Amino acid sequence: MTVITVEGFLGSGYQNIGKKVARKLNIDFVDRFLLSKVAELTNTKLSDVLDLEKPEDTLIQKLSKKILIMLERSALTGGGSDPFFGHGVESLLSQPYKDFPHTESLTENIDFNKSITRVVNSLAKQGNVLILGRGASGILRKNKDTLKIGIFCEYELRLKKYAKRNKISIEESRIKIDSYDSAKRNYYLNVFQKEPLDPSMFSLIFNTEILSDSEIIEDICAAAKKYIVKS
Repeated sequence: MTVITVEGFLGSGYQNIGKKVARKLNIDFVDRFLLSKVAELTNTKLSDVLDLEKPEDTLIQKLSKKILIMLERSALTGGGSDPFFGHGVESLLSQPYKDFPHTESLTENIDFNKSITRVVNSLAKQGNVLILGRGASGILRKNKDTLKIGIFCEYELRLKKYAKRNKISIEESRIKIDSYDSAKRNYYLNVFQKEPLDPSMFSLIFNTEILSDSEIIEDICAAAKKYIVKS
């Protein structure tokens, strides 16, 4: 089974790299938007599982059905039948880090952390998936069967890349990236007590200032194949 997580900062190119790695390895690609749709479909009663016994036309339907089946098995073996997602978490899953709750006392913060941990672990158990962001590398940091990839790029270069890609000024890019970086750092420190690209959470970290996207993609795919054989 192939399980890969890819994490990075805004402007580093990690989203594009993640998508291309998943395509090259022919595995499912899961980002924050797809996770929110999975949450929306799986936020249901276990008794409704049979309603999804129709052919899965989309990746979202396929992942939702797999997760529901795992929940059903968990309930039957005494794992409990509590809701998989907290109230409104399907909306929160699609939001950027700056909109995450960061105060431990907030109910939605607890709901989110519980929900994202369960869905990431469920996806990892299914295998053949690349999970982009959402703290997946931190959640699976002790999972030896997961290839955890970090994508690094110097701040000034990220400003230029993001400004060029979105056709905005450097100053606008700086405001966007600073807000994103701060929120992401707060989230990681709150949940994992680590910085977002702390080396202890990753198998490999690549610098997009030194290596091209194509070189990084090739290296990740090669590492994934070796890693799968080894594990």
